[in-house]
Amino acid sequence: MTFNPQRMAGVSGGLLAAQVCKAGALGFIAAGHFQDLKKLEAEIKLFIDVIESSSGAECNARHCIRPCIGFIGHSSLTTPQQWENYEYILEKYSPMAVQFFAPSIVTRQNGTSNIELAHKYGAKFIAQVGSVRHAKEVIPHKVDALICQGSEAGGHGLRRELANSAMSLSSQCKHFCQDIPVLAAGAIVNGKHLASALCVCDGAVIGTRLWASYESIGDKILQRELTKENSCDDVIKTAVFDQIENELRDSRWPYPFDASGVLRNRTTEEWEGRTREELHAALQKTDLLHTYKMAIKSHNPEIVTVYAGEGVGQIGRIDAAYDLIRNIEREAIDTIERLQVIIN
Repeated sequence: MTFNPQRMAGVSGGLLAAQVCKAGALGFIAAGHFQDLKKLEAEIKLFIDVIESSSGAECNARHCIRPCIGFIGHSSLTTPQQWENYEYILEKYSPMAVQFFAPSIVTRQNGTSNIELAHKYGAKFIAQVGSVRHAKEVIPHKVDALICQGSEAGGHGLRRELANSAMSLSSQCKHFCQDIPVLAAGAIVNGKHLASALCVCDGAVIGTRLWASYESIGDKILQRELTKENSCDDVIKTAVFDQIENELRDSRWPYPFDASGVLRNRTTEEWEGRTREELHAALQKTDLLHTYKMAIKSHNPEIVTVYAGEGVGQIGRIDAAYDLIRNIEREAIDTIERLQVIIN
C-alpha cells in the first residue's frame, strides 16, 4: 500500500512525510512550485532527523530513510536555476522517489527530461495523471509508477470535463500498465476505500485525510473545515478559484490543470456556472479581488479556497498521521478478510 499526501502541495512537510513512513507507507515532502530551495532542504533534513531518531519498535520506515519529494511540473523547472537546484537535490539527498504532476514529464532546452535526471541519480519516478490519454503519453518515458487522480480528488487536477473517476481511471490504466504499479487517488480516506482501490489496481494515494492530521503544515483555520459535518455533496471540482487566484500568483496554474476539488462556499455559490468572461469582468471592474485578498488574510473559509476531496464527509476529526495510516491499513485488512468470509 502507498500513501502520499503530496497532491495538496502546501501541507506536506518533513514531519508529516516521516510519520507516514514510520507507519509503513510512503510519505512525500512537497517541493510545490520549487521556489525556495532552503525551505525544501529544511523539510528534508527534518524528515531525516525524525526517521533516524525513531526506535525500531515504533518505526517501519527503515525502507524510507531516503526522502520522497513531489514537484508541480508546470512551475518547478522553468528556469536554468531550478534545473540546477533539482539536480542538486537529486545528487545530495538521493531521494527514493520523485513525483511530478501538471504535467508529469518536463524537458529542458538541451533535451534532458526530469525523469532522465531522476533515474541518473537512482530515484524512482512517479507520474500523476488524470486521464487515460495522459497515462499513455507518460508510459513510454519509462515511469516507475503511475498515480491515477480521479475527479473526486481534492486539490488541483484536470478540469472536470476532462477528468475521470479514480476507480475507472485506475482500472483502465492498470489494464495496459501491467508491468508498473498503478495507484488510485481521489476520495480515499479510510480502509474500506483502500480495499476498494486494491480491487482494481496496486495501491492508493491519500491527500485530504492527511491534511486533517496534526503534522500537516497547511492553514489550521481552513483545516478545521474538513472536520465539520460535510458530505460529498459539499465538494465541487471548479475552475473559479484558480481564475481568481491566478491574478495573485507568481506561478499561474495553466489549462487544463486550473481546477481544484474544494468545499463549496459563498464564492462557488456566486460564481460556479457563470462564464469566465463574467468573472474576469468582475475581477477587473469591481472590488472582488480586493475582497478576496482580505479574505485570505483573515483565513475566511466562506470565501477562500478550502481544498478537499469527496471523501471529506468521513473524516470527522484531526488525528496523528501515524495512527491514521495504521488504522487505514487495519481496516483494509479487516475488510478484505470479511469479504473472504462472505465468498467462502
